[in-house]
Amino acid sequence: MRVKLSKGIVLATFLALFGCRPKVALLDGYDFGKIQRVGVIKFDSSRVSFGSGYDPGNAVADEFVFQFINRGVRVIERSRIEQILQEQSLWKSGNLDPKTVKGLGKLLGVDALIMGSVTKYHPDRKERIYIRDIRGQVREEIFLVEAEVGISARMVDTETGEIIWAGNYSYDSFYIDSAIRQAVSAILNSLKGSWFS
Repeated sequence: MRVKLSKGIVLATFLALFGCRPKVALLDGYDFGKIQRVGVIKFDSSRVSFGSGYDPGNAVADEFVFQFINRGVRVIERSRIEQILQEQSLWKSGNLDPKTVKGLGKLLGVDALIMGSVTKYHPDRKERIYIRDIRGQVREEIFLVEAEVGISARMVDTETGEIIWAGNYSYDSFYIDSAIRQAVSAILNSLKGSWFS
């Protein structure tokens, strides 16, 4: 029994450490060194439910901007991109055709656009449980139920209109901000060595 339990623990640990990596695809032979400046578009959040006044698509895009800058990547202001998209009525379904991507690249002076979608969104919430102490008195304990976010991201070359990198990942944490931060970080870490150090 003890041997079976130990093997089960080892297997569970292995799956937790190695089975939970982002799925990533890179365009074979692409020279990421030519990407000097990027634009990040609001992530499509139409497939998830969220409260009014808060859009997880904005939160995910903002986190990508923050982490790109932290990694030394030049990023154009998001509001400028979104203003052009709205003026031209280009942003409807979260997808841009290659011709539009090329046009945006010229207008904005960016080498690549980062876009995608929020595939899961479960914000943190508080739940109360009641337990008795050793004297039998009831005391209240508050704990946080895990928050979860799923992100699907892609990078499009604005010269060719081709998708050059794609990644998706789901992450859960006690707080939604932390889940978003960790998911974006895990996805971007897949570009280490190919683009930034």
